[in-house]
Amino acid sequence: MITLFRRFRQRLLTENKFSKYLIYAIGEIILVVIGILIALGINNNNNFNEQRKLEQEYLTSLQSEFKTNLDRINTSIKVNEQRVQTLEKVLTLFNKNALDTIRPQTISQLLGPIFGSDIQYTPATGVLNDIISSGKLNLILNKNLRQDLASFESTINVLSTQLNDADFTQRKLTSLFFKNGSAKTIVTDLKIIDKEFQSISSNTNNKDIFNSVEFENYLVDYYLLAKATNGPLLFSGIKSQIESILKEVENELENK
Repeated sequence: MITLFRRFRQRLLTENKFSKYLIYAIGEIILVVIGILIALGINNNNNFNEQRKLEQEYLTSLQSEFKTNLDRINTSIKVNEQRVQTLEKVLTLFNKNALDTIRPQTISQLLGPIFGSDIQYTPATGVLNDIISSGKLNLILNKNLRQDLASFESTINVLSTQLNDADFTQRKLTSLFFKNGSAKTIVTDLKIIDKEFQSISSNTNNKDIFNSVEFENYLVDYYLLAKATNGPLLFSGIKSQIESILKEVENELENK
């Protein structure tokens, strides 16, 4: 085909038909440009299809990851609700009349969970971090979903500050109790240790800790932190954000 065009070109020049040659040359250029545009179109279409395939894979992985996150936040909310209820009961014991009516074993049952577990939520973010760090977030065409995914990391950072404050207060509570109470009494009452052993704190009454103003102050602070953590700006807000992301992801997968 190229040889045929070349011969036709040479014949036009030989016959001194320059105007026809010019028209022919322009036509040839147009054909080349059209060929290039078609090739680019095919290449762009292939790239677009590859990007959509990768987007589909990301969406499927994000769906799985955020389902895990929803299960985890529901667990954290439930555990923290129980913590708040326990703290409310403990705070009533600073009333001497209430304290006198409660058994020592009940005090151990109330204080044990406070010292034995942290307020926590650890989301799964492997897929999300990979998408963001690799610069592939723009592969997700849904603008609202992109924004929600990008802001999720910021929400977790805000939560981390709150959890650090709660952890600090819990450590202060634990430190005060270790100075004035008997941890051995708690673990014995809760049957955490099976074997009896002699203890220098056997004569220590854990009711005495409720005479400490400092312990009460830190307990109030911890209670307020725990209650706020379940609020709309933290755990409850994170749950709503996860549910929104999951809904958007599922809609995108259904429409693909």
